[in-house]
Amino acid sequence: MTMHGSCSCGNFNVRWQTVDYSVVPRQCQCDYCLEKECAYVSKSGSRIDVSVARRHFHRTVRQGSKRALFHECGHCGDLVLVTVEIEGEVFGALNASCMTNRQGFSPVLTVDFSHEAEQEKVQRWSKNWCSPVRIQE
Repeated sequence: MTMHGSCSCGNFNVRWQTVDYSVVPRQCQCDYCLEKECAYVSKSGSRIDVSVARRHFHRTVRQGSKRALFHECGHCGDLVLVTVEIEGEVFGALNASCMTNRQGFSPVLTVDFSHEAEQEKVQRWSKNWCSPVRIQE
């Protein structure tokens, strides 16, 4: 199954090849994610392909542990996805509000990972996030 998405202005275009649409958006409670009003969706073993039309509007930000990289559109301001490289492999999670899902996602689940050590985060990401993730500019 393939799900598509984009930022508001269309600069980022996303194609997510997932095994099913039954995912629960997770809303992180850190200041950055709350400000961006995003909730993340991912499915282990599923592929994300992102194309960026105007690369000069591709902005990346590091938050929290500074390990993950948040990909924003500098034109419309949308946070599209978050990625992390683990042992040479790129994993990622998508902002549910940027995705088109005709079946609709499950209700958003509030999560707080602020207590996790970096190694715990890396294990969770490698277990639950999508991979591979390809970003083409």
